[in-house]
Amino acid sequence: MGRKGGWLVCGVCFVLAAALPAYGGMGASEGKDLCLLYGENCPDRKETIIEIIARLKYEIARGEAVYTRKELERLQRKLDDYEWLLFVILYGSPR
Repeated sequence: MGRKGGWLVCGVCFVLAAALPAYGGMGASEGKDLCLLYGENCPDRKETIIEIIARLKYEIARGEAVYTRKELERLQRKLDDYEWLLFVILYGSPR
């Protein structure tokens, strides 16, 4: 990875780290994120891929205290899909 790629990865990590505290206020008492799970009760504002990845990581970290194992697997699959999409956007599709 060249110098340019290193800075790009660093920038993405910084944005992810900056986005996580925005979701830190959502405690376990507030329940499941139905927007991430089922696409219900989603805000009108569209999120960036990086914001969605940050939310998915936060919700997965809440674990089985909030979500069932099946729901966590669903969130993990969505996270994998969004991380792959981000990779393709940043680096192109591997051949």
